Amino acid sequence: MNVSPLEVLKQCFEKVVPSQDTRTKISPLAFVVSLVFCHMGDSKTFSLEAIRRHMKAQLNQDISRSAFWERLSRDRLKNYLKAVVAELMSQMSTFALMRTELLRSLGVGGIWLVDSSSISLWDGAKASFPGTRTEAGIKWHASFNLLTGVMNWFKLTPTSRNDRKCFPDIGSLKEVLVIFDLGYFDYRLLFSIQEVGGFYLCRLKSNASICIKEVVQGLSKKHIGKSLLSIKFKRKRTDIIEVKAQKCHNGNILNCRVIGFWNPVERSYHWYMTNLKVGAYIIYPLYRIRWQIELIFKGCKNSLNANQITSNDKNIIEIL
Repeated sequence: MNVSPLEVLKQCFEKVVPSQDTRTKISPLAFVVSLVFCHMGDSKTFSLEAIRRHMKAQLNQDISRSAFWERLSRDRLKNYLKAVVAELMSQMSTFALMRTELLRSLGVGGIWLVDSSSISLWDGAKASFPGTRTEAGIKWHASFNLLTGVMNWFKLTPTSRNDRKCFPDIGSLKEVLVIFDLGYFDYRLLFSIQEVGGFYLCRLKSNASICIKEVVQGLSKKHIGKSLLSIKFKRKRTDIIEVKAQKCHNGNILNCRVIGFWNPVERSYHWYMTNLKVGAYIIYPLYRIRWQIELIFKGCKNSLNANQITSNDKNIIEIL
């Protein structure tokens, strides 16, 4: 029997959060569900007091400021929410249609988009979440399955944490194509993904030193053996340049394809690295799909109030 996504949502909450607690007027389940839906409502008032008042009205139960604050700041609530998210991540993937023809044409078993988004916090939170461009900030690192829309990994860190230090478990990437931006560019990462049988697609850093081993199209064979980015392109040679390249790093040899697409606005080539075995013309539009994760982050900030965190308390910040 088919079960609706809303029913799965209900079951996930009920499976994780107790529905009864004789110590409180508002049960843990009612508190968690009310908190989630109060915070992601249409109200433009994002204070904790506004959430408390909304919760009182929705549940028709009184809860004092001190009791609300105590329950909101405890590890117990944070652990409930983490468990609910984990359960949803494992359950909801069954409700999206798999585009098997796309996966088959690319020769992969899945497509994951990896990126991060920063949220500014009040200055008082800098002890727990030191910022970079602001005094304090929290960074949401996440991976989304392109074809199901499901978040399959996430981590919360201070915004000062480098993106490269936060990445999904490499062992989970077998037969998966991972698309990410320059913030994650690292030869060890690319080599590790390839070693487990995964695939990657990313931009090539402008200061990268990578040796041309073979010219496939768009370039003279006299450049074989040279560092690709040492070649000066003053004008467009062709729309697409493709070479097979090699990089030796810490005793490991990375063999990959590097494909350049002419950008008429900047009058230069944009370079992409991959180990996919598909037509070169597919690489640029495939990389542009990465923008979908930016739209997810934007949607969560605009519609779910993810960037409206009005507290300096570490637990409350993570909960919201």
